[in-house]
Amino acid sequence: MTVLVTGGTGPVGRAVIQRLLDSGVRPRVVTRRPHRALEYFDSRVTAFEWHPRTQGLPAPAVDGIERIIHLMGEPLLGPVSRTRRARIQSSRSDGTHLIAEVLRRPVHLIVASSALVYGLGSGPPVSETSAVRPPRDKLARALIACEEATEAVRTSGSVVTIVRLGHLIGAGEGSLVDALARLHRRSLTWRDAPADAVVPAIDAEDAAALIAHLALSPPVSGPVHAVAPTPLASADLKQEFQKASGRKRFAALPRLALKPQLGALADSLYNRQQIVPQRALDSGYAFRHPDPIDSIRAALRPAAAAETAAAGRLALLASLLKPSRG
Repeated sequence: MTVLVTGGTGPVGRAVIQRLLDSGVRPRVVTRRPHRALEYFDSRVTAFEWHPRTQGLPAPAVDGIERIIHLMGEPLLGPVSRTRRARIQSSRSDGTHLIAEVLRRPVHLIVASSALVYGLGSGPPVSETSAVRPPRDKLARALIACEEATEAVRTSGSVVTIVRLGHLIGAGEGSLVDALARLHRRSLTWRDAPADAVVPAIDAEDAAALIAHLALSPPVSGPVHAVAPTPLASADLKQEFQKASGRKRFAALPRLALKPQLGALADSLYNRQQIVPQRALDSGYAFRHPDPIDSIRAALRPAAAAETAAAGRLALLASLLKPSRG
C-alpha cells in the first residue's frame, strides 16, 4: 500500500506516520519543512517540499499513490479574526484543490476537518448520519466550505473520508489542555455551563490511531467523528483544572468574554449536543482512551505536581523569612 501524508511534521501527523511505519507502511510525506520529517523518521519516509500558497503538489509525490492523508492546515485553537478565519479556510481548501489537480486515478483521500462544523448546538446526540441544521457560527461555515472542497476529488471517482476531530487532549502546545492551562495560570476560568454541556474531545493518541486505522482499512465514505465515545462534561473538565491548579479563587468569565482568549473552544465549553463516533466504532476501531476525563487527568498530572512543588517552595521561603521570637 502506498500512502501520502500532508502536514506530517505536526504532532498528529508525526503520530500518524509512526503508526503507519509500525504497520509496515513506508509513507511519503509532503511538508513545508522536509528536513523536519527526515529528522524525525530518517530514511523510513520519502519527503517532498510543498508550499501550497505558491506551488502545486509535486507530481512525483502522488505517482502510484493509493491513499492520501491530508492534515495540512492552519491550527484552529485560539482567537479567530476575520483574517485568520479566511486563512483557516484557504489553507485547507486550496490544498485539497491542488491535490485534485494532480490526481490521475481514483484514490482514498482522508481529510482532517473538525467537530467545530456543528457550531454551538443543543438537542439529541449527533451521529454522522444525523440531519444537522446549518450553523450560524462563521468559523463553522468556513470549515463546511473546506469540506465541500473535497468534491473536486470525488468527481475523479475517489472515496473521501472527512475526519471531524474533537479538541485534542494532550500535554503539547495547541491542545485543549494547553489552552485551558494558560487560562487557569492567570486565575481565570469559565462561568458554569449548563449541566448537560459536553465538550467534543479526543485523546491525541486516539486521534492519530484512528486516522491511521481509517487509512489501513476499507475506505469509509463521508464524515467520521473523531471524538471519544464517552462525553466530556464541561463541569467535570472545570473541576479537574481547578484541582490541578491548587488555587481556591478564580475569576469566572462568561462565554463572550472567553472568546478573545480561547476562540471556538469557548463555545465548546457551553455546547449541549453530544457528538457520537458511530462510524469509527462501526469500522472496528477500539478506542484506547474511551473516557476523556481520564486523559485530562493524565495530561494535568505534571502541571499539578509542578503547582504542588511551587507551593512547597513558597511555604519554605515564608517560614525562613518569618521573624523568630525570643
